[in-house]
Amino acid sequence: MTEEEFLGELAEKTTSVTLREFTPDGVRISYNLQGKVRGQYDADHMETVEAIFKQDGTYEFESLGMDQTVDGDMLLIKGKGTGRQVSPTSVQAVGEATYMTQSKNLGWLNSAKARFEGTYTTTTGEFIAKVFAQK
Repeated sequence: MTEEEFLGELAEKTTSVTLREFTPDGVRISYNLQGKVRGQYDADHMETVEAIFKQDGTYEFESLGMDQTVDGDMLLIKGKGTGRQVSPTSVQAVGEATYMTQSKNLGWLNSAKARFEGTYTTTTGEFIAKVFAQK
């Protein structure tokens, strides 16, 4: 098994949603979120998610994100994952992400892969996730 360490917790809220397309597989949706990352580094976070929500209650997504620390370090994040509806107001998501940064302090993330698991509350637009760095 891959060794992991807790990287941080992401708490964010949806700021916009766009229904892109209805397909035989489901509906394509884009949404933007903003929030905070707290853990091995603290940062403001923003991301755009492109997802397809399927009629069986599952979904697949890809995301592009950016973290900006109080020290001025920037991290660019590319993620992908899957999810499923677990209640009328709750969606569970899991996935993985990679990082790019020129930060000397956070440069070790360039070679790390992250794994995340979280819950999205549909009534509030809030997403809370735990992020783990895989070495």
